[in-house]
Amino acid sequence: MSSVFLQQTSTRRWLTMLFSALVMLTLVLSVPAGAHTEHKKKEVAAQQRQQAPTDALNPAAMQGDPAAAHGQMGEMMGDMEKDRTSMSMLARLLDWLGRLHPVIVHFPIAFFPAALFTAVVGRRRPAFASPVQFLVVAGGIIAPIAAALGWLDAMSADPDPLLTFHRWLGTATGVGGLALAVWAWRSRRRIAGLE
Repeated sequence: MSSVFLQQTSTRRWLTMLFSALVMLTLVLSVPAGAHTEHKKKEVAAQQRQQAPTDALNPAAMQGDPAAAHGQMGEMMGDMEKDRTSMSMLARLLDWLGRLHPVIVHFPIAFFPAALFTAVVGRRRPAFASPVQFLVVAGGIIAPIAAALGWLDAMSADPDPLLTFHRWLGTATGVGGLALAVWAWRSRRRIAGLE
């Protein structure tokens, strides 16, 4: 066997172990996020129970007035919709960019496990090395962007210990993903003899 093949095999083993550790760490540390959703639902339900007696006495609520219903919906949603007319252009831009976090965060979440799966399934096939490298590099580029957008999204959120944990876990994943992408890019170029 050539030394290049042995180096590729060693690189794939390290990638596989690193991805496995990253997936396990993410699964273990993200479990509290599921509990947070139930916590918020309980808070909203408690607020609705407290408001129910006053809403029953409100004649507009009993008659189904759309304006009153809209106001009640805003209260139940925690006034998520803010008046953006008083915000500066930069603040509106940052708010808009932050709202892209839920859209873009799914790419590294999909790319890293797909790279792990491809590396494990194709560990005996050299043709699988390129897709693994692409998935790692693409996920590593998008992960810090998703983390930055997450910070922008949470700028106006209430300080919450779970949100703080989520922020720093996402930041660590973004930085780790970027480092992994640089390492995968450089190791692939070194194996190909470009460096």
